[in-house]
Amino acid sequence: MSSNPISRKDFLRSAAGTALVAALPNLALPQSQSNTDEITIDDLKAAQRLLGISFTDEQLRAVFNAVVDARNRYAAVRAMQVDYTVEPPTIFTPTGKKFGAEKGVQIRHASAVSDEVPANEEELCFSSLRRLGRLLRKRKMSSVELTTTYLNRLEKYGESLLCVVTLTKEHALLQAKRADEELSRGLDRGPLHGIPYGIKDLFATKGIPTTWGAEPYKDQVFDYDSAVVERLNAAGAVMLAKLSLGALAQGDVWFRGRTKNPWNPTQGSSGSSAGSACSAAAGLAAFTIGTETLGSIVSPSHVCRVTGLRPTYGRISRYGGMAVSWTMDKVGPICRSAEDCAIVFSQIVGRDERDGSTSDRGFRYDEQIDFGRLNVCMLVQDREGAERFDQHEAVKALREMGARLRPVIITPAPPGATSLLGVEAAAAFDDFTLSDRIQNLRNSAWPNTYRSNRFVGAVEYLQAQRVRTRLMRQFEAELGDFDMMIAEERGGHTLFITNLTGHPQVLIPCGQDERGAARSVSLIGRLYDEERLLAAAWAIQKRLGKHLLRPDLSKIAGS
Repeated sequence: MSSNPISRKDFLRSAAGTALVAALPNLALPQSQSNTDEITIDDLKAAQRLLGISFTDEQLRAVFNAVVDARNRYAAVRAMQVDYTVEPPTIFTPTGKKFGAEKGVQIRHASAVSDEVPANEEELCFSSLRRLGRLLRKRKMSSVELTTTYLNRLEKYGESLLCVVTLTKEHALLQAKRADEELSRGLDRGPLHGIPYGIKDLFATKGIPTTWGAEPYKDQVFDYDSAVVERLNAAGAVMLAKLSLGALAQGDVWFRGRTKNPWNPTQGSSGSSAGSACSAAAGLAAFTIGTETLGSIVSPSHVCRVTGLRPTYGRISRYGGMAVSWTMDKVGPICRSAEDCAIVFSQIVGRDERDGSTSDRGFRYDEQIDFGRLNVCMLVQDREGAERFDQHEAVKALREMGARLRPVIITPAPPGATSLLGVEAAAAFDDFTLSDRIQNLRNSAWPNTYRSNRFVGAVEYLQAQRVRTRLMRQFEAELGDFDMMIAEERGGHTLFITNLTGHPQVLIPCGQDERGAARSVSLIGRLYDEERLLAAAWAIQKRLGKHLLRPDLSKIAGS
């Protein structure tokens, strides 16, 4: 029990539990004998107005001592200093119609890939993962050579684009040398063996700074690797750099500035997987890894015109990654094609006992897909929107390949459904919020978000989760028997819905409009059906060829 005085300010800061305690007046609670004079019935009335509830004076007096004692318990819990890596035992599980193989991973390609050495650096660094892998296995290029080429590009453009937090040059060259030695001995770890990549700087990397993009954490170093890094190490991939993210995974502004869009350096790259999308777009890595809670893969992929996969919630372990929302965070690849996303996904998908949300469902990707049996719904707002979207080149491509398409209108998520995100973020960073270190987090909206969510009642948080359950059921009902959905750009209002329901989404770049702004479409799939989603996306990309477009890096300082 805390002996600190209880001020009105401190009490209101803990008002989140008032309603819950008020509902349990008969609990056997230890009686607090001190500081009760610092809380009054008027304080409880003020808290009621904050929470939007109303009890009588008699009811408030009945729970008064319980509220005081609960406040002391809040202080006791905070004093325990629970390690950041510990998350609540409330595991979110997506519910609805599910697809996908139960177990095992398999990749089948139908098309051939060239083993000719690219004519120049630009062509090499924008080559597909399959082509790079073939060059390595044919001994036409070593991993050390390939890694050195990407490192040189990171050194040339990374500073101007502000997409690199830490260049891991020595580490990368050691991994590349090991990969060459293993491949020369006939040890092949799979399609990413010897392939260089970059990773969002919210994943723990043993002995290498993990800054979370925030000034207060810029010297933070973990003594272990995150699950994603472990799996990429096991796959023989080569880590080039820790890539920028908006401070504490919000936006594209980190402690050294704003990550730029390679297509237009006067613009930011969006967030929070800013550096991952920027680096993939600029050919600074063969592939990158990002995360999404509410658009952080999809949005920068749209802006930077790359292909981003946000998998079904729980498909990839979050262990060792900074938490924004335990029940909404997803890990996924950002690449230049859906085929590359499928390859990367196949190497990092799967169950991890350290992350209770993960699934052991398999991934059986086959490039060939029977479009004649594919039912696709087109997300529209009205009849006029349906007629316009029907002329989109990606929609036409699906129809020409034999898919059956029909327009649908999806009910938006109810207001406040995403409020649980702020509560979980505030809980994850509560120690930080109540410390002086938060004053060093600049140019960020997080401090106000953390503080404001201190005033959300526990009952309201659970009610939001119940609304989420209803939203999952509603979305599944409106999808009906469709295999997937196609939507313009980021997916419109379904971006919010599917981040709450846990459905997978892949964004496909479609060039630019007449004003030079990025164009894209999103495919949204059934739970655990990434194989079919990515196969359809890759088929569209092969038909349209827009994923092959590259930004003009001559506009970037240092070029």
